[in-house]
Amino acid sequence: MIALPSRFITPCSILLALSLTHVTDAFVMPKRASCACGYIDDQGHVWREAITSDFTQSAGAIAALGNDWIIATDNEPQSGTATANIQYVSQNVMQYNDALGIQASAYTSGSSNVDCGEIFTERSDILYGSFRMRAVVPTVPGVVFGFFSYKSDTQEQDIEFLSSDSDYYQHVYYTDQPGTVNGVVDANAHKDVEINGADFTAFGEHRFDWLQTSTNYYYNSALEATITKNVPTQGSEIVLNVWSNGDPAFSKGPPTSNAIATVQYVNLYFNSTSLSEADFDSACSLAGNVAHCSA
Repeated sequence: MIALPSRFITPCSILLALSLTHVTDAFVMPKRASCACGYIDDQGHVWREAITSDFTQSAGAIAALGNDWIIATDNEPQSGTATANIQYVSQNVMQYNDALGIQASAYTSGSSNVDCGEIFTERSDILYGSFRMRAVVPTVPGVVFGFFSYKSDTQEQDIEFLSSDSDYYQHVYYTDQPGTVNGVVDANAHKDVEINGADFTAFGEHRFDWLQTSTNYYYNSALEATITKNVPTQGSEIVLNVWSNGDPAFSKGPPTSNAIATVQYVNLYFNSTSLSEADFDSACSLAGNVAHCSA
């Protein structure tokens, strides 16, 4: 069950022009000056930068997207056994139940598209890190809810939930793409995991830690799978989406009513191709070698 529509998004990262006459402007600085020495996670890894998005904030979920996230509006033509194309629309990313809703809309019979929802980071230079979302999965059958890094179809690591699974509330798919070899599932790159006792219809934290030699996948801080094959090596964007193309072999559907994932936060702690270790160390020193912030 490995399938994911290709993203043909032109990277939208915009790098600020850096002044060479002021030392403090010579680096891409971490988000908060108080965290100039980075963020330490529960595994002891130190990450140089962070994007933390609280969709329960008083200003609202859409405001929380800020300049860090882009709402997708592209069309993704489908082939093979898919019965409809994927059309991302801005109105399918919305304020919902005091959080962020990402929706695949009820399919209109005869339409060539399923209206879907997606956000992705403005930055596409993210390289390694710890990536977390606290969310509730869609309960309407016929959609895929994804949280993943993406550069290309061979530079991608996925957390995916399939709402048509009978055990969708505790079943998750972890993949470092490509997840197949000659059309056959590659057990070294894909893990099909059922978490006994889990309830994904209640808020929980889903996480992947992208390291140089492995991707570690977590649910509520418990390690569920480790993949060491096909670990990405290139700067990427981070994506959340809910989609369907009617493919009976994967997403199934399309949905007959609106299918919504609810996201309370996304916290990304990472390194990037824009901030070197030497520049990070210099920035930390200039800040007085302050303590790491907690990730």
